Amino acid sequence: MKVPYLNGHISYRASGQGPAIVFIHGFLESARIWRAFAYKLSSRFRVIRVNLPGHGGSSVFQETHSMELMAAAVHTVLKKEGIDKAMIVGHSMGGYVSLAFAEQWPEMINGLVMFSTSSYADTKARKIERDKAMEDAEANKMKYVSSVIPHLFHERTGNKASKKIYKLVKLAGEQSTEGIVTAIKGMKQRKDRSDVLNKSKFPTLFLAGRHDLLIQAKKVEEMQKNTPGSSIHWLERSGHFGFIEQRKESMEVIRNFAIEKIL
Repeated sequence: MKVPYLNGHISYRASGQGPAIVFIHGFLESARIWRAFAYKLSSRFRVIRVNLPGHGGSSVFQETHSMELMAAAVHTVLKKEGIDKAMIVGHSMGGYVSLAFAEQWPEMINGLVMFSTSSYADTKARKIERDKAMEDAEANKMKYVSSVIPHLFHERTGNKASKKIYKLVKLAGEQSTEGIVTAIKGMKQRKDRSDVLNKSKFPTLFLAGRHDLLIQAKKVEEMQKNTPGSSIHWLERSGHFGFIEQRKESMEVIRNFAIEKIL
């Protein structure tokens, strides 16, 4: 499915009936990562999987895809679907987008899953890393994604791990260089949105990999402590990609949270 947005379109997938759950993928990903989640949840929920600008089948709109622009794209999809309230699940960059959405349309959220993500802005050191990432992506996209993704898995050896890593590297390679760079620019300039969580009135679940090198455990605990009515579920055998590394457990945790909070 497609919906017009700015000078292009946003692609998305919708399935099932019931209270809405919106899945927002992370950087170098697409709505495809949530396919199994949609299959499991569509019997009881209306599942919306959005391809963010520059990812999946969605257009590239500007030189920088800010988190606000991406959040507005998600909002456009929900309006097209006639959805006034939804639980949002955001992985990594998708979590940044989720918080930008919550800042602008808090009344539309009845639950939030922060999946391996953060409310904090980039540090100076991280911004320097973003600049290097842009250079590397523009020089050789496949070399860039092949060097970045494997290190963010907890288990990196063995046939089973190799298959999981290959699958995600292949998906990342399908994203355009332009889309990758515009997203990096947007993440680099994003602001701290800890206050959005601190002032939130909707239930929040932090779903995190115990061995995530990007979103460290102490930061997750800090965010949870400062978010009223929130909880943490640790994926004990995962790094940054719990939706692959511990897919069944991730699906079950999200399903139970949705049943408890929005069904």
